[in-house]
Amino acid sequence: MKKLDKKYNILLPVKNEKLKRMGRNSDGGYVIDENISNNCKTLISFGLGNDWSFEKDYIKQNSDAKIYIYDNTVSIWPYIRDVTKYLRRFLTFRENLKSLSGRIKKLVNFITFISSKNVKFYKEKIVLGTINRVFNRISNKEKVIIKIDIEGSEFEIIEEISQLSERIEMAIFEFHELDKNEKIFISSIKKLQEKFMIVHLHGNNHCPQTLEGLPIALEMTFINKRYQPEKIDYIKKFPRDYLDHPNNPYKEDLAFYFE
Repeated sequence: MKKLDKKYNILLPVKNEKLKRMGRNSDGGYVIDENISNNCKTLISFGLGNDWSFEKDYIKQNSDAKIYIYDNTVSIWPYIRDVTKYLRRFLTFRENLKSLSGRIKKLVNFITFISSKNVKFYKEKIVLGTINRVFNRISNKEKVIIKIDIEGSEFEIIEEISQLSERIEMAIFEFHELDKNEKIFISSIKKLQEKFMIVHLHGNNHCPQTLEGLPIALEMTFINKRYQPEKIDYIKKFPRDYLDHPNNPYKEDLAFYFE
């Protein structure tokens, strides 16, 4: 377990007894405040990739929920190409039926999810200047949860997220390349903490830690300061049992602690 340098004490999460995991127990799952999630019917998801277990769990919890997904890299065609590839291999006796069935199942699952009545998908890239357009597409009365996993572009939208804090109940981030982006990461955290408080951290073990103990890819959960408790205690050791699981299940999870 690595000790974090004291300069990272600004990342100390406030103790929260209402946390639970949503999504699978590996890459794609995140820790959320259950009360906020139960009472908030709108999720904006920046970055979907090939895993939507988090979004599916949100729908299971809120059958009337609305999810607005933004990802310019996602389409049906990779799934179709995969099915076609494995069909050819099956017909030439190079793959078994189970392998082909698995690819067909992935295609069907994608179509079922993306065409759900709860889901609105936009094949758009989220960068500086796009956040107001996103929020203008929904009612200004809607309070939202926002999930942000956009491979480094998260730093571009911090100011806009902060400006819309009155409409954001909870924000889930994955910050990337913190060995290269430490300065902007620290300034981003300070900006977010004007309106939000940190309630959870988890290091993504697909990447290592810096010499100062900081995970190079860091998942963070923020909730609006309107939910700040009267008495503030902090959690100092990570990962946390029952909440955290390795993103890569074949590697040990990243362990770190604050002084």
